Amino acid sequence: MTAQTAIGQDATQPTARKHYHDIDGARSILMFLSVALHAGTVYAPARPWITGNTERADFFDWLIFGFHLFVTPTFFFVGGFFAVLLLTRRTAGDFIWNRFLRTAVPLIAIALTFNMIEHYLRWRDAGGDGAIRDWVGSAAFIQIWADGTWQLHLWFLVSLLPMFLLAVLVHSLLPKDAAIRQWAITLSDKLGKWISGSLAFAFALIIFALANTANYSAAALVPGGYELIFPGFQSWYKLISEFPFFVIGVMAALSPRLLSALFEWRWWMPYAAGAALLFQPYPSTEQSFALSLVMLFLNQLAIWTIVLFILQFFHRFFSDDSPRTRWLADCALSMYLFHHCFVYIYGQMFVSVDWPIWIEFSLLTVLAAGTVIAIHEGLVRRYAIVRLLFNGKTDVEQIKKQPGLIEAFSSPSKRQKAVSEAGALGA
Repeated sequence: MTAQTAIGQDATQPTARKHYHDIDGARSILMFLSVALHAGTVYAPARPWITGNTERADFFDWLIFGFHLFVTPTFFFVGGFFAVLLLTRRTAGDFIWNRFLRTAVPLIAIALTFNMIEHYLRWRDAGGDGAIRDWVGSAAFIQIWADGTWQLHLWFLVSLLPMFLLAVLVHSLLPKDAAIRQWAITLSDKLGKWISGSLAFAFALIIFALANTANYSAAALVPGGYELIFPGFQSWYKLISEFPFFVIGVMAALSPRLLSALFEWRWWMPYAAGAALLFQPYPSTEQSFALSLVMLFLNQLAIWTIVLFILQFFHRFFSDDSPRTRWLADCALSMYLFHHCFVYIYGQMFVSVDWPIWIEFSLLTVLAAGTVIAIHEGLVRRYAIVRLLFNGKTDVEQIKKQPGLIEAFSSPSKRQKAVSEAGALGA
C-alpha cells in the first residue's frame, strides 16, 4: 500500500509495508562516508583548529566541501520521506514516541558522553589544565552548552527534531478528509508527471535550486536570523537551511509517481553530478552581492544534482534486500553517532607521526570506522541498554539472530544467488 492510498485511512489500521532498501542503503552508505568527511577535516587547510596537525593538503578542502554538498541534504530528504511513511502506519503518539527513541535518545546519549569527551580533549589540547571534573565546572564547559557547540556533528539530528514535530502537528491538526491533504497529493502527482523524462527533469533541478536560493535569501533577511533561537539550540538560518530537502522527501512519499520520476535513471546525471562535485560552486563574502547570489544558486543546483543522482544510483543498483544491506542499515546510526570523537582522538595521535599525509588519512578513517564497528558488534548489538541509548531500539534479541559483520558480508546477496542459480540451470 502506498502513502497516497494510506494517508486518508485511520492510522491505527495495519498497512502493508514496503521496505525501501535503496533509500535506506543510500542513507547507510552516506553515514559511513561521514567518517572520511570528518577525517578529511584533520588535514584540510580550511579547518586548522580541528587538531594540532600542521601537515595539510588542499585536496582535503576539496574532499570535505564536496561531501558537504550532498551528505546532509540527502539525510533530510530521507528524513522527510520516512516521516510520512511512519505517519501513515502509526498514530501521532506512536510517531512521537518512535522519533523520540530513534532520534532524541541517541542524540542526548552521545551529546552527554562522547561529545563531552571530545570537547574535554579539545579543551586540553587548546591549553586547558585539569581533570574532567575541573573542566565541567569551568566557563569553557558552560560556553559550549550556551552557544550550541555541544552538538558538533549532531546538528543534523537537532534540526530534524522540529521538522518531525512540524510533520506530526500538521498531520494531527488536519482532518483526514481535509482538502489540503488531497491538494498536497495532487500537487506531488502533477510534479511527478511534469518532471518525468530528461529535459523536464533538468528544468526541475533549476526550479529546486531556485527554491533553495529563495529559502536561504529569505532566512538571511529575518532579523536576528543568524543568532541562536534560544541558548544551546540553533539559529533560524541553520534550522531551515535544509528544509526544502525534507519537503521534497515528504512529497515523494505522498506520490509514488513523483518518487518514480525522481528516481528515474537518466544517462546524463552521472556526468552532471561529477561536474558538480568537481567544480563545487560556493558563494563567498569576497564576491559582490550579485555574484554571490549566482554562486548560491549554482551551489544549490549542484547539491540537488548530486543528491538526486545518489538516490537514482542506489535505486538502480542497490534495491535488493540482503544480509549486508540489513547490517549496514543497522550499523549506520552507530557509525554516525560514535565516529566523530574517534576521528579526533586518532587525529591527535597522528600529530606526532611523520608519515605521508595520504597514509595518515587512510589509517585515521579505517581506525575510526573500525572502532565504531567493534562497539556496534560488541555492545550495541548485544546489550539492550546500550542499544536503546545509542541506537534508539529495543530489539536486541531479534538483532542477535541476524547476521553480524562477518556473516553478512560472507553470504551471497539475492542477486548473486540468482546469477549462480541461472548458471547452474544453464549448465
